[in-house]
Amino acid sequence: MTTATQQHVLDLPNAFSDLDTLISFLRNARSQPVEIDCSKASIIPSRCLQVLLGAEQQWRSEGLEFSVINVTAGARRALSLMGLEPSRFQDEETA
Repeated sequence: MTTATQQHVLDLPNAFSDLDTLISFLRNARSQPVEIDCSKASIIPSRCLQVLLGAEQQWRSEGLEFSVINVTAGARRALSLMGLEPSRFQDEETA
């Protein structure tokens, strides 16, 4: 039986945006493949990046798909400023 990918749109208009909806989504999507759409994230603040990287590691350790798609240019700049490759969450939709 194939489990449907759970999708979440990460809406972060600024660095101080609340992460409760992301955290709640991840808790409810445990043991299922997930896709985080960052098209509405003008930036990825460090606390959000910590959540995404931790979740990615957890999902992959369980053999589940974890993807971050549609990463905006502003979010890529933020990744670079935090010492990560701007293409850290590269996908075919933004390549």
